[in-house]
Amino acid sequence: MSVDVVVWPLLFMLFWFWILVLGIRGVVGRMAQLWKWLCTPWGSNDDLFPTLRGPIGQSWSDEEYRQLSALAARTPVPALRNVTDDMQQALDEERRMAERLGRDIADWEHAIGQLKRSADDWTEKAAVALSHERNDLARAAIAERMRTQQRVADLEKDVAEMRRLLTTHASDIQSLEINLSTIYRRNHIAETRLHAAESSARSRQLLYGEHVKDALNRFEELERAADLAEGHADSLAMGSEPPAMDRLAIDAQLAALRPAGGFGRKRIAS
Repeated sequence: MSVDVVVWPLLFMLFWFWILVLGIRGVVGRMAQLWKWLCTPWGSNDDLFPTLRGPIGQSWSDEEYRQLSALAARTPVPALRNVTDDMQQALDEERRMAERLGRDIADWEHAIGQLKRSADDWTEKAAVALSHERNDLARAAIAERMRTQQRVADLEKDVAEMRRLLTTHASDIQSLEINLSTIYRRNHIAETRLHAAESSARSRQLLYGEHVKDALNRFEELERAADLAEGHADSLAMGSEPPAMDRLAIDAQLAALRPAGGFGRKRIAS
């Protein structure tokens, strides 16, 4: 009785101590995972396209790029050219199958027509045999007509199944043609937009880029140099003697302004 009193409380305490240790280990492990997640530049190492947690423009290390490349290699995305080539091959195969089915249907329908004419011939032969009271020949003709009609029925079932297959292939051909047309159209539009954006970026770079600003500044400097050169040339011409023709014109105008007696005689009279 005394042993049970000592053992059971001890086992109870060990049980709860073990639960406490496991809980602490779990909490520590979760905290370690959270710390690793916060310290890495992406939220999860298993994401194919991780969400960056670092600052914008942070460069990745070589190890991080290798990890991302390995993840992307496990789930490769097919190229657009491969998809279009596969779809074009499938479309060509569907068209060949549809053409073959169409030829087979035409041949079998021609065979059905011949068998129906043969059944009519056996009916006429049975009638002729009955008119000549040849029941044995009439029974043989009727039996051959029944076999021919059975072959016609079997061929018509096969033709109906082949028509169903042809309808399925026609639907697949139409879907592939629509998808290919959509892919080619969207690809053309995307390439056109890309070329237009590149041309627009080049034009705007030429209009508003730093090189254009530098060129315009050089033009302003060149214009200022031209202004200084013109001003220097004008300053050199201001103090020089006028040409001979200008002196003669000036003398003629001065003579026209003098009075008839001259300035000296008026001064003597006064």
